[in-house]
Amino acid sequence: MAFLDNQRNQGTYIIEFFNAAESHYFVMPLAYKDRTNEALEGERHYAKDRPHIQEIKELFPNPINLDGLVAFIDKNLPANKLVACMAEFGIPSGAEQDKTKFAHALAAQFSLFVTTPDDDIDNAVWEMYQILLAGQPISADDISGLRYAGDDVLVEFGNRRHEADCYEIIHHEWKLQNRGTREWHDRKLVLVNQAEIHPRPVQTVIPIPDTGLGEFTKIATDIDTRGFEGNFECKWEMQDADGENCFPNKRWDFNIRI
Repeated sequence: MAFLDNQRNQGTYIIEFFNAAESHYFVMPLAYKDRTNEALEGERHYAKDRPHIQEIKELFPNPINLDGLVAFIDKNLPANKLVACMAEFGIPSGAEQDKTKFAHALAAQFSLFVTTPDDDIDNAVWEMYQILLAGQPISADDISGLRYAGDDVLVEFGNRRHEADCYEIIHHEWKLQNRGTREWHDRKLVLVNQAEIHPRPVQTVIPIPDTGLGEFTKIATDIDTRGFEGNFECKWEMQDADGENCFPNKRWDFNIRI
């Protein structure tokens, strides 16, 4: 909120922000006299304290109107506050400044917040911003909510980035925790962009052992870097027995950069 236009009313901003994403949890009063900060204290209270989070999340569509929210943020973020706002979200000072792509990353981050059961989520704005700067799209479907209600996964942070020589063999391990209320059966980790990258994993489909609630499991593969220089991102999905992505809202959690 600190980065919106100083002339904007916080209450009306929250309502318009939600409406842009196609949530109508808050409704804009028809009369201008009812649009003051005092009259919209409930909406301002959400911005400060975020009460009733799960109730509010459930009234957003899945996926949200990503394009509408991008356009709203882009329009309402003053150009002279862009650098400070980017820094607030962990983007290095030397990064390219593109307000529209940054607005896209912010909207995508908000979508992840809406579709994740937790009250708080990891800040993925810098990672998404880099993807957008590289010319790769991020659509609403890419960050839609999880496939199964109550499902959740924690991918323990480890070495997701590998520096390697040509023809080197990299060993990568994932440690996963079932943090939801649904047991995992017949699941697998699948490399979904093999045609776009040069490194070659020994396994592009890695079975995931049946995992109960709260349990940890480990899976791994070796990856041949082959004889190509460059930066590559191996994109992985946890899929169910039907080949459906279990966690569209955790699109980057399983990925590896080489």
